[in-house]
Amino acid sequence: MKVIDKYNLYKNKYSKYIVLIKVGIFYEAYGEDVYILNNLFSYNIKEINGVKRVGFPISSYDKVISKFRCFKINYVIVEDDDVTRKKFNFNNYDKYVPTDLSLEDRINKVYDRLRVLKDNSNIIDVLDRLEEILW
Repeated sequence: MKVIDKYNLYKNKYSKYIVLIKVGIFYEAYGEDVYILNNLFSYNIKEINGVKRVGFPISSYDKVISKFRCFKINYVIVEDDDVTRKKFNFNNYDKYVPTDLSLEDRINKVYDRLRVLKDNSNIIDVLDRLEEILW
């Protein structure tokens, strides 16, 4: 079974959960779940054959799960055929998935995120790249 098929199988069963699939030494998420990981961790979203994907190394597992727990976001971890599931009484999944944002809303969201990250040393590199694209 392809990884994306496995993801879709569990996503259909757990629609309001982040579904992470262990692939080698990484955990991967697909579909709308990539936006949550991007919002919380600034992980890069990659698109391969029309499928959006985000991955992180297993060494980041504790950090990721800790943040899911902190923000009360339901999640499912799939390793081989073993499934670990965590459900919170108040699931904040939808809070972190952008839904049909207008262009203006998307621009404002980027500005807000940049303001939050202004003390992050990596933001200078991001701004340099963004300025190259814009100018």
